Amino acid sequence: MTGLRTAPPIPRRVWIASGVMALGGFLGNMDASIVAVGLESMRDSLGVALVEIQWVATAYLLGLSAALPLTPWLGRKFGAGRLWLGALAAFLLTSVACALAPDAGTLIGVRAVQGMAAGVMVTAGQTVIGLAVGPERLGRTMGTLALVVGLAPVVGPSVGGFLLAHFSWPVLFWLNLPIGLLAFGLALRYVPRGDRHRPPPMDWRGLAMVSLGLPLLVYALTELGTPGSLDVALAAVGAAAMALFTWWSLRAPHPVLQLRLAARPVLGAALASVLLGGAGMFGAVLLLPLWFQVRLGAGPAETGVLLAPMGLATTVFVFVAGRMTDRLGGGTVALTGSLVVLASTLPFPWRGPDTPMWLVQTLLLVRGAGLGLSIMPASTAAYASVDAAELGHATALVNIVMRVGGALGGALCVLVLSEGLTAGPATGFGRAFGVLTALCVAGVVTTAWLRRADRSSTVDSTT
Repeated sequence: MTGLRTAPPIPRRVWIASGVMALGGFLGNMDASIVAVGLESMRDSLGVALVEIQWVATAYLLGLSAALPLTPWLGRKFGAGRLWLGALAAFLLTSVACALAPDAGTLIGVRAVQGMAAGVMVTAGQTVIGLAVGPERLGRTMGTLALVVGLAPVVGPSVGGFLLAHFSWPVLFWLNLPIGLLAFGLALRYVPRGDRHRPPPMDWRGLAMVSLGLPLLVYALTELGTPGSLDVALAAVGAAAMALFTWWSLRAPHPVLQLRLAARPVLGAALASVLLGGAGMFGAVLLLPLWFQVRLGAGPAETGVLLAPMGLATTVFVFVAGRMTDRLGGGTVALTGSLVVLASTLPFPWRGPDTPMWLVQTLLLVRGAGLGLSIMPASTAAYASVDAAELGHATALVNIVMRVGGALGGALCVLVLSEGLTAGPATGFGRAFGVLTALCVAGVVTTAWLRRADRSSTVDSTT
């Protein structure tokens, strides 16, 4: 690529369909954040221990991870749009079941199913958008989707806190119905159903391996270092199952996930970028609140306020990144964002209690802008590099890699911090931010690789 790419206009109907997909993504993301606010209310009402009620949140995330590998096969069988509609309907039905759950065990079980519906909804929605707009217009639609979905963690806790001040915890699940029914009604009119194809025979062995390995690995990495947990053993089992799944998928005639696609230059580089981008982003999500509270002495409420500008900057710049991606290419924009994230992370290992708050806020704003410019363009480059028949596999791979990367980054930062705190806060946070900085450096390397592959692909397609 030697100049700006042509960015063709997007038809109104496609914009509306993208907006509906965004509404569904917002619903799934908001549910995850809003339920976290209500865990204490659920614990008190259902009469269980905190360690048990935490599974209301954990089961949702594990169900979401378990469903991701299955979506390419289901999308081919039913059509991506029909699959998305079915997943949304399942999400709404499980919301009703959660609200009516008589005990904690039932609630946890239904939440796992609800998480599966959300996982299918995420990947099927991205596939619908990719098929509807084509690679030249994908950045703008994905940017709009990320903008709307990114607002959910900002809105969810505030809305949840307000509702719990006036109603009991089931209202958190009833809230899903008006939003979901609006999205469902609009989808019936505007969302293309997609073509149905006869899928290959289901790869039951591969599905069993990845359905066991992926949730175990994500859960174990998330819980790594928790006292009394079996995180190391579970991580080993999960990693072994994923290794076996990889070996099998590269040899099976019709694997449940086409891992061979990762050998392509653009998609492979994009997956590496998403893996490290997710690791850096979620590592900071765990590390920064602890830094504010332990190192700077801020309270939980003050910490939330101080971190809000970073989230808002990410939301705004992911929208900007969509426009830039269609004009410059996902690799170029992702590399720019990775460099910005690295530059804003470098000062943190040397910051302490005497750090001026204006400097901290400036660094967080810059970091948020960099995050908005990095991960979404890398994902968009991955989707734009495959054809329509492969898009479902690409969306599933990107979402799986992002979740594994996020769990891995969080585990690394927290483990290093925990070990380092024995020598004092300065040492602990210095080492943990050193790990975060190393992840950011690796992210720059992979996005530079992505930019090169993206440019080479563009040149090849025009010659």
